Amino acid sequence: MFITEAEILDTPQALAATVQYFSKQKSSIAEFFARNQQRKFTILGCGSSYMLAKSAAALFDSFAGTSARAIPAGDYILDPEFWKETVRGSTVIALSRSGLTSEMVMAVKHIRETFACPTISLTAKESSDLSALSDLDMAMPWIYDNSVCQTRTVANLYAAILLLASEYAELPSLWESVLAAGIEGNAFHLKNRPVLEDISAQNWDNAVVLADGPVCGIAEEGALAFTEIAMLPGRYFHLLDYRHGPIVIGGERTLTLMLLRPGEDVLQGAMVRDVISRGGIVVTVSDAAENRYGANAHIQISGIGAFAAWGIPFIYIVQMLALLKAVALGGNPDQPAGLDPYISLASCGVS
Repeated sequence: MFITEAEILDTPQALAATVQYFSKQKSSIAEFFARNQQRKFTILGCGSSYMLAKSAAALFDSFAGTSARAIPAGDYILDPEFWKETVRGSTVIALSRSGLTSEMVMAVKHIRETFACPTISLTAKESSDLSALSDLDMAMPWIYDNSVCQTRTVANLYAAILLLASEYAELPSLWESVLAAGIEGNAFHLKNRPVLEDISAQNWDNAVVLADGPVCGIAEEGALAFTEIAMLPGRYFHLLDYRHGPIVIGGERTLTLMLLRPGEDVLQGAMVRDVISRGGIVVTVSDAAENRYGANAHIQISGIGAFAAWGIPFIYIVQMLALLKAVALGGNPDQPAGLDPYISLASCGVS
């Protein structure tokens, strides 16, 4: 078994540990938000973690009286003057697998020195460079991926964002949905592995991922999984926005994954039918038990109340499809050519 596959399959066990860890840290989280009552957030990431930052920003920005903005750490360090009013007076949330990525460390250090912003770090590595720069350092070494491409790590960092948001906004239902996603994980994997194997064996060479709302960032990360793991073009778009131009790239060899929100059938159903009419392979994912719109395959998400938490089983679907396709094409998903686990600018000649 490839390391990447083992890490994907370990996600439910890691999620259980993550929820337990956050349960023990509830008082520390509450104390942090009591000391720092800014209702403005800057969420930093690089690569996969920047995509997760977009989900975090969408979620935090949806809370009453709260604003949030996701910024790529590399963008910030290139022109901190441009971002100064965005960052000033905010709480910083830094997302990183290693806590060592140069752009992230440089950005957080500059923000703290310039604006004295309180900082929360969510990482998969203890005693990282970010740890010393954070007022609340939440390190989860059990989620660290040893393979180059992040799978278990991104699923758990996403869950950590939801748990942190649950405490900030006092939304126990969100916490319960993350817990349910972890509990349902193994059964969900076993149930849906056969259909994913069937889809991966079909004739497609590019993938499109469509999703909205707080799932936007982790869905974009899913598109990146196709690129990094299977070495095939993967693209992400908002569901209905796909019709506004990008749909023209779809064709007979396009795999399209569509995450449908609960409670709305007319607009989403019409969108599914439009995509199907373009050809290719279409897979819908929703809480419906039946395949309502005639897609090539349908996967049900059940027992998870908050839509934001649907991102946890959804990223499994995408990651496993990418892995199975990589294997079918004869690739090594553990060592995709040209990728490193994290980026050090020193290796690029920058000191």
